[in-house]
Amino acid sequence: MINRLRLLLILIAFVPSIAKAQVGGRSVYNFLTVTPEARAAALAGKNYAHNDSTLEFAIYNPALINESMHGQVSLNAVSHPSGIFFGSTRYAHSFENAGTFTAGVLIADYGTFDGRDPFGVQTGDFGATDLAIQFGYAYAIDENWRLGANVHIINSAYERYSSFGLATDLAVLYTIPDKRFDVALVAHHLGAELNSYSGERGSLPFNLSLTVSNRFEHLPFRWFITADNLHTPDVSFVNPANATRDPSTNLRVDEDISVLNRVARHFSFGAELAPSKGFHVGVAYDLRRANEMRTAAFRSSAGLSFGLGFKVKKVKFDYARNIMHIAGASNLFTINILLNQKDS
Repeated sequence: MINRLRLLLILIAFVPSIAKAQVGGRSVYNFLTVTPEARAAALAGKNYAHNDSTLEFAIYNPALINESMHGQVSLNAVSHPSGIFFGSTRYAHSFENAGTFTAGVLIADYGTFDGRDPFGVQTGDFGATDLAIQFGYAYAIDENWRLGANVHIINSAYERYSSFGLATDLAVLYTIPDKRFDVALVAHHLGAELNSYSGERGSLPFNLSLTVSNRFEHLPFRWFITADNLHTPDVSFVNPANATRDPSTNLRVDEDISVLNRVARHFSFGAELAPSKGFHVGVAYDLRRANEMRTAAFRSSAGLSFGLGFKVKKVKFDYARNIMHIAGASNLFTINILLNQKDS
């Protein structure tokens, strides 16, 4: 036990030292932070300790990969405003002497753009896409501890510019089966841009997160709370849309973000009710998104996500709605095919 705790402490201490503090918009390959899986997105895309046989959560915490996922195929699509499309597919396969592996593809298509030179002359239409090929594996130390890792092979192409990179996710899962209690520590997107767009390499959207999750014994109800970006104490920014005017001087006054608000932006929480193996509903709230996307002039439900899913024989269907900001929301659809499971 001492050696395992030492391993966990080393991971916590070492990971931030090799990753630069990055918040959204300040790094490359940010499409890796998108959650195309509907069931995971309904829980804010941040329940990294959803410990069961569901493949959808394993891409975000590879320590969740287990042999009960063998033969699962997951097909996912996201309908974003303005015609932006995100999609992914995942597959899990268990080998008798080697364990369970996952493989998948994540793609982001931003549509077609009207190209123009600095003088406004049309140069023709062009596209912009991001692609990642992903592999995952987990190793069970014992019934309480699991380690996992994902590898992402990344290619990005915007007009004539392209980039290539590699990334990995490292995860530790501690579980108490009798208590249905799980704790996950995940370091997302450690890696590098190996071939940059224009000569200057960018940093990846690193995220160090800790999730606690529990399912009640006599109630089909699972709750979770996640603290993310633990390596960056302050993830807030001053939103110009929330600035006011001093009535006496008419000078601009930027919003004042309290210490409590800065701390709260690290947290997401939610719950899922699953009265049967064939049906579930989930809801979650992301405090950072809620604060970043609100404005003083409009009320917004940004930060709220919810969804439901049901199973018909070997096929599971999931839908989620993710409210991103006052301008619109994302609709997510997942089909999960259980190839290795008997009809039920």
